[in-house]
Amino acid sequence: MLSSAVKQHQTKQHARRERQEKRKKEAIIASTALTHALVDHLNGGVAQAYVNQKKLDTETKILQANASQFCRQTVQWVKLVEDFNTALKELGDVENWAKSIETDMRTISSALEYAYTKSE
Repeated sequence: MLSSAVKQHQTKQHARRERQEKRKKEAIIASTALTHALVDHLNGGVAQAYVNQKKLDTETKILQANASQFCRQTVQWVKLVEDFNTALKELGDVENWAKSIETDMRTISSALEYAYTKSE
């Protein structure tokens, strides 16, 4: 009777250990699956952030190139306006010079007419 009780106890204990080991393995599998799911979810967010960062980098480079091009074009426009302004000033100077010459020529013409009419 004692030996049968011991055997029965050992059998129950063995069965409990097996159930416990089975539950332990199931818990490990479930926790591993949960860990993988969490990591996959986090990786998805990280991957999206990485993709967004790459897009931002590309857009930043394009914007920088466009800004540089606009700056160069603006410098060219400023030079063009300055050159045009200088040309207008020179044209004004030429106009004043021409008026001055015209006045001198009228004075000379008047003097010549006066001299011619006096000599007659």
